[in-house]
Amino acid sequence: MRVLFDGKAPVAYGQIYVTSRELPDDMAGSFAGQANGLCGGGQPGTLFLMTGTHTGQVQFTVELHDVEPPVAAEEWEEVVEVSFAPRAAVVDLVPWGDGSLAKLPLTSDGQDTSRLPVYRVRYCAMGMDEGHDPFGGHDPDELAENDYTYMDQRLDRYLLCFWPEDATGGDPGDGVTRADAILRQTSGGAAYWHAWARALPPPAEPGGVGRD
Repeated sequence: MRVLFDGKAPVAYGQIYVTSRELPDDMAGSFAGQANGLCGGGQPGTLFLMTGTHTGQVQFTVELHDVEPPVAAEEWEEVVEVSFAPRAAVVDLVPWGDGSLAKLPLTSDGQDTSRLPVYRVRYCAMGMDEGHDPFGGHDPDELAENDYTYMDQRLDRYLLCFWPEDATGGDPGDGVTRADAILRQTSGGAAYWHAWARALPPPAEPGGVGRD
């Protein structure tokens, strides 16, 4: 296992992204057809990630595994999975309205990158409801004027794990991705986004024809 990023990540509008090239340009399109509303994999080469914190800095960790990691520890209150087909061997963790925060190399040195595997991605969260509190659990009456440190002391945390899809029985070269899954749900915030995603119209088939 390699840790690709571990630190504070700025979020805005409760969003942060993983991109191969371009940013996801359609929030609904990222989640249409999914059961989960926290990690959207519907646009090629991108992941659209939701957080409890609307604006501030959250603790964010990204890991790359050779095979499927063990079941997420109980401390992670929300756990979802999607499949992800990158368009580059190195992807970027990108905050809303900003450039790359971190480069995330998904292949090893010397590995053939002419045919990238499909990856399975597990997105874990804790404290989403607490993070949704604008003051992050602080009493606003006790904050000094112009004291905005609470924006950097958010209570929600996130873990994003990647591993090759073939490590869970698929063929990384066939371009076929598995359906997303909700493995654990605890917070009201996660329940809201899951319900929102399931209520979206189904994604259009190639050529603009809707799926029945």
